Amino acid sequence: SSHSSSLISECTESEAESVLQLRSELRDKEMKLTDIRLEALSSAHQLDQLREAMNRMQSEIEKLKAENDRLKSENQGSCSRAQSQVSIASSPRQSIGLSQHGMSLTESSSLDMLLDDTGDGAMRKEGRRVKIVVSFEDKMKWREDARQHCFLIGCIGVSGKTKWDVLDGVVRRLFKEYIIHIDPAMHLGLNSDSVLSYSIGDIKRTNNAETPELLPCGYLVGENTTISVAVKGISENSLDCLVFETLIPKPVLQRYTSLLMEHRRIILSGPSGTGKSYLAHRLSEYVVLREGRELTDGIIATFNVDHKSSKELRQYLSNLADQCNGETGAVDMPLVIILDNLHHISSLGEIFNGLLNCKYHKCPYIIGTMNQATSSTPNLQLHHNFRWVLCANHMEPVSGFLGRFLRRKLIETEIGWRMRNAELVKIIDWIPKVWQHLNKFLETHSSSDVTIGPRLFLSCPLDVDGSRVWFTDLWNYSIIPYLLEAVREGLQLYGRRTPWEDPAKWVMDTYPWAATPQHHEWPPLLQLRPEDVGFDGYSVPREGTSSKQVPCSEVGGDPLMNMLIRLQEAASCSGLQSYDSDSNSNSHHDDILDSSLESTL
Repeated sequence: SSHSSSLISECTESEAESVLQLRSELRDKEMKLTDIRLEALSSAHQLDQLREAMNRMQSEIEKLKAENDRLKSENQGSCSRAQSQVSIASSPRQSIGLSQHGMSLTESSSLDMLLDDTGDGAMRKEGRRVKIVVSFEDKMKWREDARQHCFLIGCIGVSGKTKWDVLDGVVRRLFKEYIIHIDPAMHLGLNSDSVLSYSIGDIKRTNNAETPELLPCGYLVGENTTISVAVKGISENSLDCLVFETLIPKPVLQRYTSLLMEHRRIILSGPSGTGKSYLAHRLSEYVVLREGRELTDGIIATFNVDHKSSKELRQYLSNLADQCNGETGAVDMPLVIILDNLHHISSLGEIFNGLLNCKYHKCPYIIGTMNQATSSTPNLQLHHNFRWVLCANHMEPVSGFLGRFLRRKLIETEIGWRMRNAELVKIIDWIPKVWQHLNKFLETHSSSDVTIGPRLFLSCPLDVDGSRVWFTDLWNYSIIPYLLEAVREGLQLYGRRTPWEDPAKWVMDTYPWAATPQHHEWPPLLQLRPEDVGFDGYSVPREGTSSKQVPCSEVGGDPLMNMLIRLQEAASCSGLQSYDSDSNSNSHHDDILDSSLESTL
């Protein structure tokens, strides 16, 4: 028995040694695998840089070719030499096209890297799991406590052997992959060159910086497990920082800022909830920093216009004009004035007449917002140099903002969970489609002025059950009441234009939440019946109006009679409004719908 026990102990010791040896080999291989993955990402970033350099070379070649052709035409060169030059210039283009095709094969989705799926126990012992964030704290003074100034864009594993040049490429590649996931269509107009620098503790790493004494892991000690990325901003004469924060594509934002800097007066026009006020504040901050000023109290003045404040606004602008023309007092003036809800003013031309004699270069920048264009638009553009910016739900930057915003929230949530939720991804993709479906329904039975902005859907919670409860409440208590009011008004103004289709039918057909045994706990989605809005042939009168009821047979009978009835209903609706103002005839109708939507929001 003693002999057998000694054999067992020897076997146990040998197995323990083999297990320890295997663990050691496994840890070494995991370290090597991590370094290989980081080097692969760095190589992919270098390939991107090479491709961009080749594109620049191609554009330079084409410019040289055009210049050469121009010189030849002036000197009346021979035709044969021109043909040979064309053949020389065409060959680099073909090689570049092949190289681009070859490089596109190496571009794979790096969402696994964003989530850092490989970080297991061995990795945590030998390396660090590091969060990558884009921080704006050094760029501007944040005037709003609730405003987000730090955006989580990914996580990576940094081993003890990771070198600085490898980390440089990984950080820039990670930023580019994040932008691609946020905006697959346009990438927001940003790329890896938008990264100005990144910091680990007190070490700030830029393109031309010297290599620190220690490897990156030497600075990732204690609670310092975050790499902070800085994006190019106003000090670099770039809009990339503002583009990243607002999720507005760079070409669109460039157009807005150029209009504002050139003409100094713009008006953002569009339906409620499209982000006009938010955009006005971001543009005003940009102007202040662009002018070399600091965001101090009083540098931006905001005037919230209502029906009773038109006289106060007129007086305020007149006093402002006097200050501009005077030699003293101009120092205390605001640099930017935001005028919210200008649609409440009946005559915009009279409001701004006080600025006609103002010294233009001394007058503050003016950014106005309103829910619809008015008949005074040409007058303001001609006499007061205002420029109109349309913020419509069917065009950028509004049309794609909801999807970009929700994808940003989803990526941050997935990074926190370190895993992907396929059902949640499906829900986040579905929400913008619902929004577009509802607006198409509103445009069909009313007009684009009453469409719903994306603001209503921004509060979608990032969990499956919570999002189902949230959408059910939003649909039954906010969306359906607003649709009822808007479509009823639209039918009275415009009449029937297309056959009726319940908007809830498409929603239920594409419902992304799987059926559960507890489905009875959530109330069913309400439906919008045609008789509720007067679509069944009877005009449903609003309180205070005298719309005439018309039987179905008469409506579907004589087309001329049908048109006359519609004109009579439109006249009875517009008769409630005053004709002595220069606002459009739908202002009362839009104010009712806007107030309904504002109370809903």
